[in-house]
Amino acid sequence: MNRTNSGRRPPPDPNSIEAKYLSTRPALIRGLAEIVERRPNDPIEYLATFLHKQVENTRAQKKKEEEAEQLEIEQQQAEEEKQHRAQLKNEIRTLREQEENERKQREAEEKRKRDAEELAKRHKELATAPPSLPAVREEDDVFVVEFGETELHRRAAVQNANLSELLQDNYHSIASRNAEGKTPRDVAVDAGLQDNVDQIDTFCVQLLQNGNTKAINDLVLCGYTEILNQLKTIEDTDEDTNDFINNEVPQLLEKIKQLHQAIKDGDTETVDTMVSDRKNIALYRDAEGSSSLHDAIENRQYNIALNLLQKYPSLALIKDIRDRTSLDLLNSIDEDTITDDQRDIYDQLKETLISTSAGQQMD
Repeated sequence: MNRTNSGRRPPPDPNSIEAKYLSTRPALIRGLAEIVERRPNDPIEYLATFLHKQVENTRAQKKKEEEAEQLEIEQQQAEEEKQHRAQLKNEIRTLREQEENERKQREAEEKRKRDAEELAKRHKELATAPPSLPAVREEDDVFVVEFGETELHRRAAVQNANLSELLQDNYHSIASRNAEGKTPRDVAVDAGLQDNVDQIDTFCVQLLQNGNTKAINDLVLCGYTEILNQLKTIEDTDEDTNDFINNEVPQLLEKIKQLHQAIKDGDTETVDTMVSDRKNIALYRDAEGSSSLHDAIENRQYNIALNLLQKYPSLALIKDIRDRTSLDLLNSIDEDTITDDQRDIYDQLKETLISTSAGQQMD
């Protein structure tokens, strides 16, 4: 039998108008497929209902997508608004902090100006007034040892030098220290001149043998602790001499140490008690040439410094091995670091140092 005449329908032409139309209508294709599969009684009504539902589903899906897109936009806008508010809040806080810092700086600057004007006014008043403290009180029994390069330092470095006259004229120079913190004896030791070392050691021993315990105490107060070893070389000493060497001198060294610590700790009561018990102890010096007044200022114990200065005006003239007076040390302190609680006593101490130094130098 001829296949062309068998009665079978030829395959659809994909290029036909109908095929092209259907290719652009997927919903229609799905509807026709369902009609073929389900075979409804009224295919046209079924297809119309199917297409209507497809339209509704498409609209619903589109609406859902639009709502989701709008929600995403609104959430993004809300996040941007939140970040914007946070940024504004930070900017406002920064501005307020800047304004507060500027206000504090203005107040601090105004206070510094007022303090400077007040201090200048007080200095002007002091310039026309007599010194507030006497040059030296009779009860002070003052000795001021000049620290720095002395003639004894220079002679101690010379071979076969005769140091006797210098030692007799000013035994305090034994305790003097140069800019390197060395005593004349140290200079002689460094130069390898044992004869000069022996002259100084012998003189110190003779001070004690001659009963001059005050000179020994003065040297100890001036930081010449080496003298204890020199005195221990004395042989066949009597009971009093032994007691002085082994008890009194070590006790004085310990009291100096305690006073130094009390000043450092700001223990005003202990300082007053120790100074009252042994007045010259306040005149101690250490290996750097620092006095009790230096120590009080360096540790910012301004109340103690003022009390010491009022009792011992001569402390204002004492210089350390770097040639600094207590006023120099006070002037080196950054006034911005002075607290409000310290300001009044600091200004009073500075004024007193200025007037006392001037009075001491004129005297």
